[in-house]
Amino acid sequence: MSPFPGEFSEDEGLTRSDLKAKKHRRMLRRRRTTAIVVICVLVFGIGGFFGVRAAGGVFEDLFGPKGDYEGAGTSEVSVKIPPGASARSVANQLVEAGVIMNSEPFLDEIERRDVTIQAGPLILREKMSSKAAVDAIVDPIKPPKITIAEGRKIDQIKAKMVQSGMKAEEVDKAIDDKTPKDYGLDVDTPSLEGYLYPATYNLNKDKTAEDIVSQMVDKTKQEIDKAGIELDDANRIMTLASLVEIESPGDEAVRKKVARVFLNRISEESKTGKLLQSDATVAYIHGARSDLTTTKKERESDSPYNTYKKKGLPPGPINSPSSGAVEAALNPTKGDWQFFVATNPDTGETKFATTYKEHQKNVEIYRKWLKQHGEDNGGK
Repeated sequence: MSPFPGEFSEDEGLTRSDLKAKKHRRMLRRRRTTAIVVICVLVFGIGGFFGVRAAGGVFEDLFGPKGDYEGAGTSEVSVKIPPGASARSVANQLVEAGVIMNSEPFLDEIERRDVTIQAGPLILREKMSSKAAVDAIVDPIKPPKITIAEGRKIDQIKAKMVQSGMKAEEVDKAIDDKTPKDYGLDVDTPSLEGYLYPATYNLNKDKTAEDIVSQMVDKTKQEIDKAGIELDDANRIMTLASLVEIESPGDEAVRKKVARVFLNRISEESKTGKLLQSDATVAYIHGARSDLTTTKKERESDSPYNTYKKKGLPPGPINSPSSGAVEAALNPTKGDWQFFVATNPDTGETKFATTYKEHQKNVEIYRKWLKQHGEDNGGK
């Protein structure tokens, strides 16, 4: 009979033998739990730190939270699954890392989907549901990336880094007033301009802006080594390549001819007084317009990057050149051209000339193109 009127006892209706068997099962469960706790205490006492870790899963099962988080989680967590780890040890590892609330829902999901957990690094998130955690094991979360395009200047690269989530002050600290030598590349150049290699880099919460900049410089060093460029000659090649990058389209043949024009202009046979007269270097000082032309006033600057007044190459690169531009700087086409102009910026058509008179005719073709497009800003 129920102990309280109107309520139903779970033991009501059981025979005396049933009640005795039920009592016996309860006693066995209590003994088993007590034995586990005693074993854990002994392990803690004998095994020290390593014993605590080994018994952690047992305490989790007995005393840990029994629920499950909801959703895909919050901030990223990097974990490393050791070789030969069992599903339960991985579950305990994820509980310790704050990824999942407790092991059982995770293990149920692993078993239900018959998932094999591979050893190695894994990107997860804090407070993931068991399903989301197993999803991330089956289809790993890809680390965030940053892509630096070819021909970008430092200011553009810095802006890209900030957009990717890095703090502006940390980016400034990693780049401003630094040179490649600060990152292990022994090249004499005024700044990091041109030495932040254009490529895609993986990001994660453990990587600082300085780490990413270091990777960019390391990649530049690798490319310099691969191209067989001597460090004493690296700044000359990288500077020439940066001019080729911005002054000519991606066509390999055109780029190699443009590289030759620049070398001819600063040679003993120069017809420009050893002045490069590159609008790109002037635009580097003042900022570029869409048509890449410059004004007479801009070309009067005393900046060492003003190649209308300063002879030879500028002090360093004016952007991060591509491998194709570096190849053109290393292997320019043989020829005696001293002038060139992109007569149709839309198609990249470029005309070369050996005399200034011939060049002027080509410039007129370019001016006509500008007028047709309503973009005549003065030209050369």
